[in-house]
Amino acid sequence: MVPSTTARSRYPALHHRNFTLIWAGLLVSNMGTWMQNVGQNWLIYKVTNNNPIYLGYLGLSFAIPMIVVPPVGGAIADRVNRVKLLYITQTGSLLLAVLLAVLTWSGTVQPLHILVITFAGSLLLAFDNPTRQALIPGLVPREDLMNAVSLNSATYTGAALIGPAIAGLLLNIVGAGWLFMINALSYLAVIGALFAMRNVPTNPPRNTSLANALFGGFRYVWQHKLLLGLLLLSITASLFGRSYQQLLPIFADDVWHTGPGGYGALLSAGGAGALIGAFIMSSIREIKRQGLVLLGSGLITCLALAAFALSPQFIPGLVLLAIVGIAVSVFGTMIATMLQLDVPSELRGRVLSLYAITLIGIPSLGSLGIAAVADGLSSDQMGTWARIFDWPLRLVGVQSLTEHLGKAAGGPRAITLSAILLTVVLVLSAPALRRVVMAPRQATGALR
Repeated sequence: MVPSTTARSRYPALHHRNFTLIWAGLLVSNMGTWMQNVGQNWLIYKVTNNNPIYLGYLGLSFAIPMIVVPPVGGAIADRVNRVKLLYITQTGSLLLAVLLAVLTWSGTVQPLHILVITFAGSLLLAFDNPTRQALIPGLVPREDLMNAVSLNSATYTGAALIGPAIAGLLLNIVGAGWLFMINALSYLAVIGALFAMRNVPTNPPRNTSLANALFGGFRYVWQHKLLLGLLLLSITASLFGRSYQQLLPIFADDVWHTGPGGYGALLSAGGAGALIGAFIMSSIREIKRQGLVLLGSGLITCLALAAFALSPQFIPGLVLLAIVGIAVSVFGTMIATMLQLDVPSELRGRVLSLYAITLIGIPSLGSLGIAAVADGLSSDQMGTWARIFDWPLRLVGVQSLTEHLGKAAGGPRAITLSAILLTVVLVLSAPALRRVVMAPRQATGALR
């Protein structure tokens, strides 16, 4: 894939062959990953008779490895050949997708199968993600790093635009099994890109023990207030602002009755917004008021997410999810770039493994919580707390949306409550956010 002259001038990271190869491979592979995510969520929701708690179990099975294992993955990524490690993780993920496809085609797939395969795939991702993140700064010069980070984010968000839309159509035509097999084939794009890369920088030999290497990232973050503040901010946003995706099958199937096609469209709307946000950030060379950008994008996420949950119609819901995607993309790109620039190369894998926990593991853990809240706030289980929560909803006329939904009413209520909590946290942390994020940058210069 050869970038055009316009792309090279606007997106300088694409001028570097190795980065362009891995970027193109990840775009294809992530599209397959999103298709599998759609298939897994829909399949487990239907085989359990539309039980929302199993959506939470699915998120938990993904979250546990992505919370516990990434520090080990990051330590290993700093000690071994990163390209070779990616060969292993990508091949393992391919085989798991094939296994899930075969189980689905044979008609023997059970919820436990989906949960176990999701757990194993997350375990591989716990090594794969920090390795890929740590590899990027070695593929581009420092001045192109923000552009590279934004484009790397676009591989996931761009795939989130196309993958779910295709998956929503194929679910009705060929079934979930083919979504899993397409994902398996998509891993070949990354494996081929790794094979074609040349002169990739390797890690220098390490004399420290693996145990010291494992805790080195924690110690470094603890000693640097900027990094600690960024990771805590990412944890909060992930827990309350990114876990909503696990409940989208409820909106597609029970709230708006749009079926798998509507589910794919909802995911695609968020992906479209995230892609727009990623390309906006990749076209900006300097941001001086970083604290304001972080706070503003976080608050926009909250407002748009609450409006989505309370939307009585499908089309406005799509538009609001696109706005959520834009805001989340800006928020995440700011944090990721600042981390990349402030961490030395020999510690990058370990520190970015902690970021992977906040970015991938925490939202999945939050999925179990939001699914449990949705179940608890369903109208056929209404208790005192649910009635208290419905009181402010009635003030804005939302009772017409939730009263007729039955058990599915818990979904809109849970997402609205999550958005409210995140808004409170962001507002209360605004003064500290300015001190933690802005002060170090004033000393070291603007983000470039």
